[in-house]
Amino acid sequence: MTEPKPAGRRPERTTVVVATRNRREELLAYLGHHEAPVIVVDNASTDGSPEAIESMFPSVRVVRLPQNRGAEARTVGAQLAETEFIAFADDDSWWSPGALQRGEELFEDHPRLGLLAASIAVGPDDVPDPINAVLADSPLGPASTGSGPRLLGFVACAAMVRRSAFLEVGGFDPVVRFPGEEERVALDLVAAGWELAYAPDLWVHHHPSSLREPNETRQRELLRSRLLTTVMRRPWPAVGAEVRAAVAAGSRGWRALAATLPRVPAAVRRRQSVPVTVEADLARLRPQVTVTATPAPQPGAPGSFHPRLSVVMITYNRRAEALQSLERLICLPERPRVVVVDNGSSDGTAPAIRERYSGDPQVVLVASPDNLGAVGRNLAMEQVTTEFVAFCDDDTWWEPGALDLAVAALNAHPLLGVVTGRILVEPGGRDDPINAELLHSPVSGPEWLPGPALGSFLAGASVMRTAAFREVGGFNPRLWLGGEEELMAADLATAGWELCHLPEVLVHHQASTVRDPHLRRRHGLRNTLWFIWLRRPVGAAVRRTRDVLGTAPWDRTTAAGIVDALAGAGWVLRERRVLPPRVEQRFLALEDSQRHSKARQYVS
Repeated sequence: MTEPKPAGRRPERTTVVVATRNRREELLAYLGHHEAPVIVVDNASTDGSPEAIESMFPSVRVVRLPQNRGAEARTVGAQLAETEFIAFADDDSWWSPGALQRGEELFEDHPRLGLLAASIAVGPDDVPDPINAVLADSPLGPASTGSGPRLLGFVACAAMVRRSAFLEVGGFDPVVRFPGEEERVALDLVAAGWELAYAPDLWVHHHPSSLREPNETRQRELLRSRLLTTVMRRPWPAVGAEVRAAVAAGSRGWRALAATLPRVPAAVRRRQSVPVTVEADLARLRPQVTVTATPAPQPGAPGSFHPRLSVVMITYNRRAEALQSLERLICLPERPRVVVVDNGSSDGTAPAIRERYSGDPQVVLVASPDNLGAVGRNLAMEQVTTEFVAFCDDDTWWEPGALDLAVAALNAHPLLGVVTGRILVEPGGRDDPINAELLHSPVSGPEWLPGPALGSFLAGASVMRTAAFREVGGFNPRLWLGGEEELMAADLATAGWELCHLPEVLVHHQASTVRDPHLRRRHGLRNTLWFIWLRRPVGAAVRRTRDVLGTAPWDRTTAAGIVDALAGAGWVLRERRVLPPRVEQRFLALEDSQRHSKARQYVS
């Protein structure tokens, strides 16, 4: 192990600041790589890190903090430094030889340059970190440095700052701590007139520590930090949007909200909204929906697809299941074109689909930056040009030949809007309990229907007439996911479309293990209550509400669903539109079966 060394440069212009906690071995392995004076700020380690550093690297200044102050430790180091520039590093990273000197030259040539973000090479093989491409693709235009774009964010361990600019905006604060502490600093630097730039030719080496927290914990903490930063710097509508996004994220989001609450008073005390120019830059950075598609052959041409039917699949963080179901769909003898909507997955679902089906005109990938729930189907329908569309989830797939049977039924009956198939549970091909209820539906329908009339449908097991879908506006965005079909079914019936069950149309369902049953039950309960009061007459609404709440277990999930439903009371009453009597009769007929259903209980 060697001492940090000047290597022929002017070390007095830059100080490397390292914040650490209980990573003694990483520190000892990588401190010797630094080319500038080093200040290590120790966040109350208990593994002997300070003593080991002082023994092996006597030129390194060690600052012992009595408690863990998270990212704020870097601010302590910057305050103690006496150089013009600060290069941040973690205990498992270091700057490449010559990078700091080149950074100094860029700062000297550009007086309003406040921060440089370097490229990151990961592991012993120096694999480029995916964040490099994100930085390079910044839509904010070229920076004054000429080598990369302007930024509104950075990764702390690969950032070099002008010390005066960093301290002007207060450095890293005690509210956000770690991780995700960079966002507030970036916003404040830009608001103060400093430029942030990506310098792709500067490199930082990062060998991720084996002592990092689990990814789920990190994702929850990042969400907490974003919430706190939004409270401190964004308009209140943006705060509301972040809270709603956290709620939609399930248990991870609720835990993040719980961790956020104790720090909200401190965040509010530091609240100072950024200028509209910064908000405009944030809007430009917001991810956009991207569509990856190869032009399809003309109908009738060699290799063409089903001329009258497409398939729509939505997915979220189920990469393995999505790829498996997609493969089954494109192998169907009907050869439908498949539109897949990835609802902002963080597990690499969209890149995996894009890579596997690159250049394949049968697969259209719509990558949404946000989890739209069922509304992802609305997004997919923008790509559908066929007369009929079959929906499926990422853990369902259609039996060979089933789609042609559904198309034949829809074609033969112009007022038939939806066909719902028979669900086989895999492995084993067992009948789903819901099949009996569909087959023995108490709903009355016209004699011409090819199967039992239905009051509602199951989106992941249904084929629909595209015109009917578009006439009613698709799935309601407010319902998100969970029992979202009932409202759409009522509106379809009001518009004159019929729904029926065809047991010969088979769909397979192998329930994913990647799901949050409590969140699904909560949303299902909320959406059912919303539908009741959006469309049912008052007497029926009161009776049905009593039935729903009477069959739900009295626990936290049910309580949360009721609170969610009450929170939407305002918009529900504003948009309330009672069903016409002929459609209301359908839902009256369903009440007894709903009350005693074993397949549709609000349990988890």
